[in-house]
Amino acid sequence: MLLILLAVLGHAYIWVALVNRSHAVGWPQRWVHALTVAMFVLAAGIPGAITGALFWQAGWALDEALGRLDKHIWSLPGMAQAYLGACVVGGVWAVGQWAVRMVLDLRCPKMPVRSRVSRLVPPKNVPSAEPPTDAIANCSIFRHVARGVASRVARLPLNESLCLEEVERSLELAGLPESLSGLTILHVSDVHLTGLIDRWYFAEVVRRCNLREPDLVALTGDVADEEACIDWIPDTLGRLKARWGVYFILGNHDRRVDSRRLRSVLRAAGMVDVGGGCLELAMGAERLLLAGNELPWFAPAADFRDAPPPSRAGGPLRIALAHSPDQLPWARRNDVDLLLVGHTHGGQVCFPLIGPIFCPCVHGVRYTRGLYYAAPTVMHVSKGLSAEIPLRLGAPPEIVTLTLYPPTEASGHRPTA
Repeated sequence: MLLILLAVLGHAYIWVALVNRSHAVGWPQRWVHALTVAMFVLAAGIPGAITGALFWQAGWALDEALGRLDKHIWSLPGMAQAYLGACVVGGVWAVGQWAVRMVLDLRCPKMPVRSRVSRLVPPKNVPSAEPPTDAIANCSIFRHVARGVASRVARLPLNESLCLEEVERSLELAGLPESLSGLTILHVSDVHLTGLIDRWYFAEVVRRCNLREPDLVALTGDVADEEACIDWIPDTLGRLKARWGVYFILGNHDRRVDSRRLRSVLRAAGMVDVGGGCLELAMGAERLLLAGNELPWFAPAADFRDAPPPSRAGGPLRIALAHSPDQLPWARRNDVDLLLVGHTHGGQVCFPLIGPIFCPCVHGVRYTRGLYYAAPTVMHVSKGLSAEIPLRLGAPPEIVTLTLYPPTEASGHRPTA
């Protein structure tokens, strides 16, 4: 029975891992969609086929199938036995990874993080959200069905899609000059304007963002999934305000719309596009270098060859915006002090003890949310605001205010929250 449980766990682990990795590559979105659907069909169909074969071996008698399960498994075709063996290995690997994560989490000191969670309720004069007619007029039958399913998912009782978490985190950066101590960056990611959640939600989020009066706003991709929803930007994201400006890059879902038009509308709304480039900001007597990386979906990444030297060599602090945590090696190679990313949705579905399930990255669930340190780079991973399918369990949407400080002698230049 233990082997059967490990095989079931391994089966789920293998297919979730494949789905996660497929969303980390730069393939066209329609290919990724088709591949995801195929993998879900296989993930559901393979156990059904094996179960059917077992019952056929047992003469379709339930008590016989369960009572002599070990005997019937060995009478399955060789490919089925090989697959079950791979699933057992996958189950052992999944348990091992989970155990390592638990040990590391217990060994990691937990620093206090200020946070407030609010369930956003539509104003009384706003009708219940429906997808805009022009956004779905040209959808395929599959997309219509998918949107209908997503609408029902959004109404599930435990769904946290409208539970906005307002988070404040403090961190120390070795390259931050004393004169910029207390610099605040508001990190917003994965807006996903699909039409399934109406524009009132995003307008309210922006209102709350502006109440925080940040020095900088960083928007790290996946802005719009539907062409018609680009028209929402002037009345929503276009109202973001910050002392030193609002900066953005695009993500993989932004390839589903006219990305040139999307960039144009965001720029017209007063935001600054740093995708694939470097921008040096003057903050009083100090400077700060902002860079953008939209790989693997939009090339190229920012090139630092003509940039000022890194902060450890006396140059300005380097802050980079990327959509995926997979760009951490790129940030480290280029001496980036702070990397801001999204894409993970915080795991989107997180179970007690088990942790996050879905994380569309090369490293799976290794980087799902919060702060990570890999010298010389501190990386902040946002859970984002929304998703293509508005389902969140254990991973409510968030806006995060990062307050930056120079390091103290006792901190060792590591993030403090």
